[in-house]
Parts: sequence; structure tokens; C-alpha cells
Amino acid sequence: MTIPDSAASQAVPVPDDLAGWKEADRRVAIRFAAFVESDNRFGAARAVTRYFGRDDLEHFLEAHESRCVVMAYAAWGILDYRPTRKSRTRAEEMLAKGLPEAEARLLRARIEAHPTLYRVAGHDPGAGTIALEDVLLGGAVTVHDRLMSENIDNGLFLAARAFPAGRFHFVELAGPPLGAGMGLEAVEFLQDCGMEFTPEGLCRDAHLFGRLWDWVDEWQANWRPPHLQNTDGDDLLWHTASFHVADPEAARQALCRRRDLEYDEENDEFIWTRATGRGARMLGGPVTLGHIEFIGDELVLTVNSAGRFRTARTWLEELPGVVFCNVTTRRWDEPDEDRPLDERLSKPEPVEMTPELAAAVQEMMDRRYMQWLDKPLPILGGKTPRQACATPAGRQQVTMVIRTTPDPMGPEPVYVPRQAMLRALGLPSDPSPEPPLSPPVLPLFMPVEEAFAGGKPGRNAPCPCGSGKKYKKCCGRRTS
Repeated sequence: MTIPDSAASQAVPVPDDLAGWKEADRRVAIRFAAFVESDNRFGAARAVTRYFGRDDLEHFLEAHESRCVVMAYAAWGILDYRPTRKSRTRAEEMLAKGLPEAEARLLRARIEAHPTLYRVAGHDPGAGTIALEDVLLGGAVTVHDRLMSENIDNGLFLAARAFPAGRFHFVELAGPPLGAGMGLEAVEFLQDCGMEFTPEGLCRDAHLFGRLWDWVDEWQANWRPPHLQNTDGDDLLWHTASFHVADPEAARQALCRRRDLEYDEENDEFIWTRATGRGARMLGGPVTLGHIEFIGDELVLTVNSAGRFRTARTWLEELPGVVFCNVTTRRWDEPDEDRPLDERLSKPEPVEMTPELAAAVQEMMDRRYMQWLDKPLPILGGKTPRQACATPAGRQQVTMVIRTTPDPMGPEPVYVPRQAMLRALGLPSDPSPEPPLSPPVLPLFMPVEEAFAGGKPGRNAPCPCGSGKKYKKCCGRRTS
């Protein structure tokens, strides 16, 4: 590869010339690529082992080619690797030999920037920008990278360094991109490797971000779906059961006499509820256990666990002329293609999420997350976040837990109030970063009633799970 040597390539772009700085950065990337192709340091066993933790470069290049492993390894090899303690890095050698001033500034900016673990708070493909929040040190930065902004999701984590380029910031990968559920465990892994979460420590221990490539493989091999239960302690398993009814009108009248059933005249269905117990205390009101609808001379029951199905079947079969026919089930993580288990039931109706309703959902979720600060957590040894903050180690752990908590999914953005949570605990918080630029795409892995702890939504309100459907046609039908 050759780098053009012209008057234009020698000129330093003005601070707000994004295209000029991008072109200068492209020339730096060409120099990096030339290093990968020709420099024997790149394939040396000592360098490979230093960064990846073991000498098997071919494996890493093949297994993680689509995750830009070459770019990350090359950047570390140029910016950070020294064959001996007294050796200069390739970047220092390149500067000593002389570079066009724009390229020299970008290379020095890379050297001075510390690598860290960022959470993608938002991205705007139109503007080519990505909003990043520093998980390890705090702070936020917006980087300009159009290609990355078009191929990234909110909530992901990036081991990278952001460096200034004129009035903009660019980004250089230092390790693998990580999924939303991997952030906290990745932080704990880096701590176990001995990484010091200070700017100096992150520069000194930059090679430890390379150990995340092997860690990603192990994490994915051992990953299991979240174990979700409803408030009865039952595993989530959607049940749709059919019962033959000899006299539908008599059965309706019998159902109307039950105090734990509420008749929804608009949708012609009965809602099975419970007004006491753990779930009711959590919600501050009745818990929806299931739904009952009549289809001709059949009664159709929908619930979300085997236990609730057995309980409902017992009292339904005690009604005159009601006989059980069959039941179908589906795990919570199986796609339903927006259809109920019984195809005769009406399809959930799409609902527009207005700004007012989106604000109400955000307010509800804010209350839920702030309540979490006083709930005992297994990850904190049974202590609440507030209790754990009594020690320096606990404060650091709570900070990392809050910073790595993923945002819930929704048709309109809903965010974890991280800065408010940090301030409530007396932990260092940053000035509010600019709002994410596109909706999060991450599922909220918690029982629905947990998400609704701020109060039960109205039947016709958009479901807080973010599906865009009415609550009564979504989690109100299948809620814990």
C-alpha cells in the first residue's frame, strides 16, 4: 500500500473539516495496514501471547474476523507493544521518522488516549455519530464513524479508545465488541486480570483488552437463557387451554359470580386476578393471572405457567358443563410471530406510543430502578446497593453494576436513570450525557411484574414491555 504524498496530504485540516480529518485518518489506517502486512512483530509469539493470552494467532484471526480482530490487534501492536521494556513502540518510531502534521496529530492523539470499555448509548446513522459512555471511568463522548454507526446497536459494549481529531472524535478498537448482557461480567474479568481502572492503568494494561477475545468465546459457549419465573415462583411457560362448554350462558353467569374474575365488556373476556400475596405487594394492586374468552361453545384459558394452568383447570372443571379438551404450551423465548397460541383468538392490536405515554412509561421505570437501590441483590452478597456503598470496594462494584445495566427495549427509547441512581447513592456521576439517538434494541430480561413495580398499567395503555401493543393484548394477557 502506498500513501499519497501531495500538498493536500501535508495540509492540516481546519478544526471543523470532518472530511479532511477523515482523509488524514484514512492515511493513518493505511500505515497501520502496512504494518500488519510486513512487520514481523505482528506474528511474533511474544506479541500474540501478550495480547491474546496464548500463541494461536491463526485461530483468533479466523474465529473473530467479522469482529474486526485484525484492526484491534494491529492498533495495540502499533500503539502499545514493546518487545522489550526499553523498546519504542511502532507509533513512537513512526513519529520519530516524521509524518505529515495531520497524521502526526492523529497518531499522538491515539497514543495519549486511554483505552476503556464504552457502552453504546445511542447512534445516528444519518449523522454518522455514536454516543459512548465510559463504563470504567465515567464520562461520555460522541464519535464520528459513519460505517460503525450504520452497523451497531445501542447497549453494546466496545473496548476502544476515543481520540480527538480537530473538533471531532474518532474511535479505535482495542478489543472485541460485547453484547448487552456481557458488560458487567467483562468488567469483573478485567478486574480479575489485574487491570487498574485509572487512565494510567488502562494505558499500561491495554493488552488485557485482548484477553477478551478468548473470554467472549467462553462466555458464549456457556451462555444459557435467563431463568424467568412469575411471582408464584413458577417457570414462565405460556399455556392456552380449551374447554368444551355445554351451556355457554350458564358458564358465563358462573364466572361472573367469582370475585377473582373481572369482566372486560369491550373485549368480551374475563380477567383472572389475585389481590393479595407477593405479586400484589410488588405491584401495589391486583396481579393478572390469566384470561378467559368464549369462542362458540368453547372456553379458552391463557396463563403463563403450569402451576396457574393446574389451578385454573381445577375450578373451571367444577363449573356445570365445562369439560377440559386440550392445552398447548410455548416457552417464553420461542417466537410467536405476533400470534396467540390459539389461532382463533384475536391478533394483538398495534398501539401508537405517544410522547405522553412514552414519558409515563419512562417515569414508571425510573421509579422501579430507584427502588432497586434498596433491594438486596445476590451479586452484592445479599446487600442492597445502598448498603454495599459503605466500603470503597462496594462503591466501585455498585458503580459498575449501574453503568452496565442495559436499557429496556421499547418502540420509544426508555433508559436506565444511571446518573440519578449514582447521585442518589452519593457516587460520582457525570453531567447528563446527550440522549441516545435511536431506540434501544435490547430486551428487558426480568419478569413482567418486576418491570411494572411502579404501578399497573391501564388495560388500554401501551404495554410497558415495549411491544407497542395494548397492555390487555400483550403482557396483560400473559403477565406474571
